[in-house]
Amino acid sequence: MEKFKHLDPKIIELAGIAASVAGGCRPCLDYHFKKALEIGCTLEQAKEAIELGKMIKQRPINDIYEHADKLMNNRNPSNITLS
Repeated sequence: MEKFKHLDPKIIELAGIAASVAGGCRPCLDYHFKKALEIGCTLEQAKEAIELGKMIKQRPINDIYEHADKLMNNRNPSNITLS
C-alpha cells in the first residue's frame, strides 16, 4: 500500500487481522490472514494479531458488564450517573 510511509506491509496485514477480529468481520479476517501469510508473516505473528483483536473486542464488553454490575449493586437510584 503506497499510502503508508511508515508501516511495512506485514504490519499493515497484522493490523488488518486484529481489526477484523475486533470488528467481527469474517470475510475481512479471511482476506488479511491469507494476505499476511502470503507476504511472509509467520503463523505465530498471525496468532498474536488474532489475540490482540480478541483483547480489543473484549474491552468494551468487560466495561459494559462492569457498569451493569455497578447499576445492579447501587441501592440508591439517585446516585446513578448517566453518561
